[in-house]
Amino acid sequence: MNITIFPTGKGGAASAVNYLLSDTDHEGKKRSVPPEILSGDPNSFEAIANATNRLHKYTSGVVAFRDNESVTPEQINTVIETFRSTFMPGLKVDENFADFWVAHRDKGNLELHFLVANTELTTGQQLNIHPPGEKNIAFFNAFSAVMNDSLGFAQVVADPLKISLKPFEAKSPNGKKDKKAKNDFAKVLHSEITNGFVSNRNQLIGFMKRNGVDVDKVGTDFITVRLPGAQKNTRLKGPLFAKDSDYAAIVADHHQAKIPRFLSYSEAQEQKDKLVAGIEARTAFNQRRYLTPKPCANRNRATAKSSQPRPDTKHKQVKEHQPGKDSAGTLDKHLVTLREQADPATTGPQANLPHRVARRNDDKKQASALPSVMGSALGGLEAQIGSMSMQYHSLLLMLASAKGPRASKLKSQIMIIEQKLAALNLELEKKKLQATDSNKPIIH
Repeated sequence: MNITIFPTGKGGAASAVNYLLSDTDHEGKKRSVPPEILSGDPNSFEAIANATNRLHKYTSGVVAFRDNESVTPEQINTVIETFRSTFMPGLKVDENFADFWVAHRDKGNLELHFLVANTELTTGQQLNIHPPGEKNIAFFNAFSAVMNDSLGFAQVVADPLKISLKPFEAKSPNGKKDKKAKNDFAKVLHSEITNGFVSNRNQLIGFMKRNGVDVDKVGTDFITVRLPGAQKNTRLKGPLFAKDSDYAAIVADHHQAKIPRFLSYSEAQEQKDKLVAGIEARTAFNQRRYLTPKPCANRNRATAKSSQPRPDTKHKQVKEHQPGKDSAGTLDKHLVTLREQADPATTGPQANLPHRVARRNDDKKQASALPSVMGSALGGLEAQIGSMSMQYHSLLLMLASAKGPRASKLKSQIMIIEQKLAALNLELEKKKLQATDSNKPIIH
């Protein structure tokens, strides 16, 4: 599961609402499964979003699940509730904010598309659930990490190569022909890099020039080019376009990103702590900005509230979350609910998958870890072994359906992890022996 916020929201909200409800996708193809309204009313949302004179009228995004990730209808509702109480804590749906949720299933996976009006309803002030800055990005990343961990899904691992080639996949102003040309070029470039034929930035620049891409400017950490069909130059930034980039490391990270990764006990707790801290900070901000009466502001608040279009609740709604002071307690409640709402038909077999057994064992070991320095050392080693065991068993599952070069590559990765696990287990046994007799010297 991952969250993406789209660079849209300017102008009227009609186009966004119409796209979510359209029976055709962004390429004009008929959707195999019609969209489903999960929460909100399209007409009232559009009226509320368009009521402001501000340029940015709404925030648009999607909570996307991968093809192999299955959730129940009850879990979908809880995901939406958790999203609201995380990014709009202390505020009530239809009283303080308006949103609109639509499910798309036509691509073979589940996508929960959402629109949030950028206006707080009682004051008329701007409400931005995705402000700029690294701190906010880390907040959203922590939400994805905690939700994936609670649902039993693999973590989202950034692929530096895929991110760097993203500009080549963007829409072209001259239509599908130019977009196809850019996509084809990106595929060829991807192959050249992963196979080692393009192994540094100078070779990359030469390859682009030979294939009709105008390179206008080369900086320390960027390249400015004119992509096929584009009317303006595009500045390409990222690890692929920096002066001293290590292409071998980028390719290694690209392959590593394809291996399912699950959080250990300590990693999960760290992400949860980050998420709770973000929720508490945003709760305090919302309290000050929207919920605290200001001198001589009662009349303005009443005017703003009466002039705002009100949400129409005739469409079915996800159960409204109640703002609470205990951010950690509210989050824990939602996470427990997510686990309880899992499909019984899938939780049985899934519960015995190797990576989940390893995580349960890791949880138990962490819970009973010794409070001493030696206990901390044991807990650290056990956490490493647990995390690496998850990767090991995930690779075994992938190997079962792999063929050819991919199977050979997976076997090599499995052998490397086996060697590391053997070394870690040997070190763990030594530490345990030392823990039984504190007078024994440390064995290296």
